[in-house]
Amino acid sequence: MKKIFLLSFVVAAVTVTGLMGFAYDPDTFVYVTVAGWDSFDPAWAYDTASGQALFHIYDTLVSYDVATTEVVPSLATEVPTVENGLLTLHEDGSAVIRFNIRQGVKFHNGADLDVDDVVYSLRRTLFADPTAGPNWMLLYGLLGVYEINELIDSVGADGAYDAVVGAIYEENGQVVLESGAYVPYLLQILAGSWCSIYDKDTTIEAGAWNGEKEGWEAWHDLPKEQMALYKVANGTGPFMLAGEPDSDLGFSLDRFDGYWGELPKLKRVEVIYDNEWTNRRLMLENGDADAVYIPVQYRDQVLGTPDIRTVSNLPSLANGGMLLNMDIPTEGNDRIGSGKLDGKGIPPDFFQDVHVRRAFAMSFDYDRYVEEVLMGESIVPASSIPSALPYSFQKRQIFFDPEAAIEELKLAWDGQLWENGFFMRLDYNVGNDNRKVACEMLRDAFFLLGPRFNIEVRGIPWPQYLDDNRARRMTMFYIGWLPDYPDADNYVFPYYHSQGTYGGRGSFGVLPVSEEIDTRIEQAGTSLDPAVREALYAEIQQLAIDNALNIMADEGTTRVWMRRWVKDYVYNPTLSGGWNWKVTYKTADGSDGTLHSLMAGVRHEIAEW
Repeated sequence: MKKIFLLSFVVAAVTVTGLMGFAYDPDTFVYVTVAGWDSFDPAWAYDTASGQALFHIYDTLVSYDVATTEVVPSLATEVPTVENGLLTLHEDGSAVIRFNIRQGVKFHNGADLDVDDVVYSLRRTLFADPTAGPNWMLLYGLLGVYEINELIDSVGADGAYDAVVGAIYEENGQVVLESGAYVPYLLQILAGSWCSIYDKDTTIEAGAWNGEKEGWEAWHDLPKEQMALYKVANGTGPFMLAGEPDSDLGFSLDRFDGYWGELPKLKRVEVIYDNEWTNRRLMLENGDADAVYIPVQYRDQVLGTPDIRTVSNLPSLANGGMLLNMDIPTEGNDRIGSGKLDGKGIPPDFFQDVHVRRAFAMSFDYDRYVEEVLMGESIVPASSIPSALPYSFQKRQIFFDPEAAIEELKLAWDGQLWENGFFMRLDYNVGNDNRKVACEMLRDAFFLLGPRFNIEVRGIPWPQYLDDNRARRMTMFYIGWLPDYPDADNYVFPYYHSQGTYGGRGSFGVLPVSEEIDTRIEQAGTSLDPAVREALYAEIQQLAIDNALNIMADEGTTRVWMRRWVKDYVYNPTLSGGWNWKVTYKTADGSDGTLHSLMAGVRHEIAEW
């Protein structure tokens, strides 16, 4: 039934006639993938599926160049620098950043962009600050805190409001940001979707913060569905949301002909979710889709298909692995079974024992996973900082070692774990077959150590996976990380800091080593001295390895699949979802097999048939 509904959805959207044939539409791009968006509200969304939509709907003050990580102007007419006088750095480490706002920009509803919209959008980002959301970056970059609650606790709600207003304001027609402790990647933070600019009036009408001081806390840390822009959008980007999106089916974008910049050649984009990879493959082969997501382990089943192109060996700044939860909630949580170390469950603090963590880290066959599942199109990372970035460890220290894992299990929980065994459930997001196999490999490795060690592997939908992950309800979670900004700080903080995206969701703050790691991360993140940063990041990485804080499983290259009629595919390692429909388009005969000229200098391989 789901498949039939999906095909009817496609028929209505892009004039295809199902898997029996299609009508070529040069104006519409159909992309079929897995998962589902989490939210269309920039103040909440912190996943690649949502980010893919927000990138096309909204603009930010500055953005990344099309195919590089260079920051360029967007809604601001210039990138602030010391040289142009828009960036002032003070000796005490503080800074003032000024932005001149582009004139003549329209929102999708026809309203004019003004400075007040920019100030409102950025202030709302800080006030909203949902648990485990993306807002920590701008909070830290401007106010030196990771949560707005830190300000509330120290100076009260009124003081917190005054701090935000004092950090983001209008002066002489400019947007002014004041940073108490300037970080070298603040402009990259401002290029992220969490700093999207939206229309103040329609956002307030939708139920968002009213722009006033009194009672602002009522809009802080709301549930996802209560966020005003959960399913609606009014940006200034080249595409606008068409109709109501569905997190199970997908979303549609129509070109915004009032866009201030160069108009895309495409008039419509359809993003369709289908967790069955064979359906996605058939849609690509039959021309019902222009591009699809295909897990790399199925690569050889698609290579050589007529009229298909694959671009591979694209350098990636993404990585992934399994993270452990140090304080698992018990109420209504069947993932931990009995909740006791009795062979029928695990206690909430199961992973607080370092010997448990080490046993898990040594029970995953990293090399087999990379070679057999990821088809050699990845490497086993030495740490959470990608090998392509400065300060990363280049030599692995953790390997698959069942005998050593047994010794760690015997030491764990004063021998009780080895004697009693355990049961726990490990979830993955449905449709991500790579993660499914990784979870099954870990399950099988423990079962071979002894049948009393039981891990149940279960697939759940991506939005539910994210919700449970944010609520810290998982025992472990396999997840990837695409950088918010290409700096070592944006790997060690999310992975290891007690208030980081994954460190927080893994309750790392309960570990004795947490305070030491937090301090070093904060020192490294604010230092402008490369030598100081190098020493601190070496200490952080070693502490994470010694304490087995996670199981870093893959650091891969990227591969994309498309029809040969797709032209001007542009790769940027910072891009959520991997596609930039602002520049990509289609040709009727597919005769032009080249990629966009901006791919020059980016390592890649092309194969087409």
